[in-house]
Amino acid sequence: MTEAISEKLAQIKARRPADPEFKKWLEQSDLWCWMYSLYRITGRRISRSTVATVLEGEFRDDIALADYAFAGYCRDMYADMRGYLSMDADLDARMLSRWAGMISSPQGPHQEGTFYRLNNPIVYEWELIPPHFREIGSMADGLLRSLQPIEKQSAPIDAAGRLHLELDRLYLFGEDTIMLSMAALFYLFRKLGLPFPELSATDTEYNKMTARYLETRDSSDFTGMLERSIYNRLDSILDLLKQAEPEENQEQ
Repeated sequence: MTEAISEKLAQIKARRPADPEFKKWLEQSDLWCWMYSLYRITGRRISRSTVATVLEGEFRDDIALADYAFAGYCRDMYADMRGYLSMDADLDARMLSRWAGMISSPQGPHQEGTFYRLNNPIVYEWELIPPHFREIGSMADGLLRSLQPIEKQSAPIDAAGRLHLELDRLYLFGEDTIMLSMAALFYLFRKLGLPFPELSATDTEYNKMTARYLETRDSSDFTGMLERSIYNRLDSILDLLKQAEPEENQEQ
């Protein structure tokens, strides 16, 4: 699958137009896919068209205000990510905590400038007792340092997927953990030059894959889902580029 993804990327780069409008659309669709994936794996029920409507700021009575707030969090984080990406910055714990601070429901008081949890919960959907809260800061720092730079990992998609699952294992930000572990995944994919895919997993499937990893440390289910989702997204982008070309070029 890694070779197939590399081949699709090469085909897209060969056909990709210089038009800034295309780049703008691609970045916007990354945000759509990220948000829709977040909705799915956290059990929210929302359509793709509604995600686009919310992100565009169009107000509708049938869309909950919480969804508009959620879109605002995502937009703020993505704007901040783009600044870091422009500097080619490696993902670190300070960045994750900064993005956590952009969410309007922090979990109580915090210390040392972070938004890490300060309790010791049980995460029932993953059958997880996470590490003690006093340990998670140093564990997160070590985890993120071991990953860098993501571009030099032998299997970067697998490495990004494992980091996401390990952040879930630390339950670093309490109930906001999935949103931030997904932000980490989004950032790493963009550093790798990959568009963010629409993840194919539902909330039930996501929880099963996460629980399996936490029990066995086998990430193959999750990373396999990531690779399939990335391939499908690249295939869709390539099809769009082919349709936009003059007819004589489409036959090549």
